Amino acid sequence: MIAVQAHPEKRYRIHFPPEQISVPIVTHLVMDFDLSPNLLRADIDAKNGGWLVLGLSGDDARLEAALSWLRGQGLEVTDEV
Repeated sequence: MIAVQAHPEKRYRIHFPPEQISVPIVTHLVMDFDLSPNLLRADIDAKNGGWLVLGLSGDDARLEAALSWLRGQGLEVTDEV
């Protein structure tokens, strides 16, 4: 039996600078915002920074709060189509 998600997954590309490499972004999304991340792609380099493509599902208000938090951390967040 396949589980049906109550909240559809939305996809985002998150770019971050090298100084943010050590920030546990995905952990914060799970623990602080109760979101379910699905890591779809990533390119991370300690010297140059990197990006993640995440599918995120969860309550819309928590998702908006998480996106605001990410941007407040100096990360660039864009919708991934």
